Amino acid sequence: MEEVSALKKLEDALAEHYGWAINPTARGKISTAVARKAGRLHVPIDEYCRLIASNQSELLSLVEEAAPGETWFFREPQQFDFLRSRVLPELIAAHQPAQSRSYLKDDRLRLWSAACSTGEEAFSLAIAFDQVNPPRGNVQVDVFATDVRNRALLEASRARYQIPSLRMVSAKLRERYFEHSGGSPDAPLDGRYTVIPSIRRLVAFRRVNLLDGIFWKGVAGRFDLVVCSNLLLYLHGMAARQMVERLSRAVREGGYLMVAPAETSLVEHPRLKSVKDSPAFFQRTA
Repeated sequence: MEEVSALKKLEDALAEHYGWAINPTARGKISTAVARKAGRLHVPIDEYCRLIASNQSELLSLVEEAAPGETWFFREPQQFDFLRSRVLPELIAAHQPAQSRSYLKDDRLRLWSAACSTGEEAFSLAIAFDQVNPPRGNVQVDVFATDVRNRALLEASRARYQIPSLRMVSAKLRERYFEHSGGSPDAPLDGRYTVIPSIRRLVAFRRVNLLDGIFWKGVAGRFDLVVCSNLLLYLHGMAARQMVERLSRAVREGGYLMVAPAETSLVEHPRLKSVKDSPAFFQRTA
């Protein structure tokens, strides 16, 4: 009974500090991670639960192990097709110098991968921009990428990936945007693929806990496109509603929010209008 109580206290701490919804799947991952870490430290599980519930660094360490993090390049092909065919061309046109003087402060396009994990999504955005942006175009892009997990960000900063992460990347795109190392004549897809420097330079990574209210004060109205994919599903109701409210403020008027198709019903906000016939895109209104 004491162990259950200690685990519940830990779950409450994760809900408070990271917004986690504690469902059976999450509880299973948390229990597995707790048992593994308690075993390494040779302490009882209930004692370890009480320890990390009141210790921010240990709580983050648990998040590093238990948070879902699988991702890959161009994870939702229909969404990236829509980005290339409509959203990015529209945003690029709005940022042309002749146009941007009227209502934008500069001609830089700003994109944000809000829960970037190991970086595939952020680099996918940078590659999509490069595909659409006219040669010698006047518009430049900054891709801001954030995650709460230090290990994931370290992997992202290395920009080195194995073939499972490139499962949706054609051979032509691999050749254009990645440098291959390793492998052999018999298994040419073995080894790692590193994102080319010109694309890496477009992306800046930063550790951020999106439940930190102070962070949001610096990003209001800053981004033309925010991608927050496969995060809302893992938040409890209050945290998800708060996240949508904050995301709506981070998007510039006329800009876009993209979420996972399964999260569409979670985005209900007067400033965010669902884009007709789009795969889970919302546009910021006044």
